[in-house]
Amino acid sequence: MGQYCNRGGQAEPLYGRLRQALGEITPAWASTQPVRWEIANCLSMCGAGPNLIVYPDAVDYHHVDLDTLEAILDRFL
Repeated sequence: MGQYCNRGGQAEPLYGRLRQALGEITPAWASTQPVRWEIANCLSMCGAGPNLIVYPDAVDYHHVDLDTLEAILDRFL
C-alpha cells in the first residue's frame, strides 16, 4: 500500500478482498483469529509490487493480482 509500490492503486482491490476474507486488520496482541494480517510499511520490493508475504515460512508473492490472491487464499485457508 506504499506510495511507490502501489502506483495506480493496484493494491486497493487486494486490500478489499483480504478484508473480506480475513476481517479487519487488528494488532497482534488483540487478535483472536487464527490468521492475522497487516500492511507493511516497506518490503524493499517496490518494483515487483503489489507484494504479499505469507508467514511463518516467509513465502513471498510478487505482481499479485486478484486471481493470484484467490489462489493464495485457497491454498492457505
